Amino acid sequence: MKRKITIISFATAAIVAGFVASTFAGEEKEEKVSMDQVPAAVKKTLAKYASDLEVKNVEKSDQDGKQVYEFDIEQAGRKFEIAISPKGKYRGMEEDVAFTSMPDSVQKSLTDLADGGKVAGCEKATSAKKVVTYEAEIEKDGKKTEVTVDADGKILTKDSESDEKSEKSEKKEKD
Repeated sequence: MKRKITIISFATAAIVAGFVASTFAGEEKEEKVSMDQVPAAVKKTLAKYASDLEVKNVEKSDQDGKQVYEFDIEQAGRKFEIAISPKGKYRGMEEDVAFTSMPDSVQKSLTDLADGGKVAGCEKATSAKKVVTYEAEIEKDGKKTEVTVDADGKILTKDSESDEKSEKSEKKEKD
């Protein structure tokens, strides 16, 4: 009888460990790196956008499932982030912007979606193909929702904290 309980205990521990590992595997991984660890091809591309002195932080992370180096850059009071693949391919840029600097159609869409809530954390994202989108966080009734819209104000993505929590719960249940 004791042996059966021990086996069940070990099996339960293994299942719990599997859930924990799968939860962390789905999260975005970011690793701080120094400029010395950045490949030469990446540095060559970076030089087109900023000097080493303008780079404030470097991280190696995943962007849409692909590894990139992300550089936080400050130039004359302007703050932005550039993503470059390990082979030196420019992947895009994100820049913090004021809500009022966004196109009117974007402001209207976000304001309508906020419906009395607060719009914060505004960013302008430019892809490698020069496609511009705008990202913001809407806070309402204690809930946060991340929204991406195109330059015409069309909603492209809308992810709320509760959506992310339920997706993680669903993933745990499937595993």
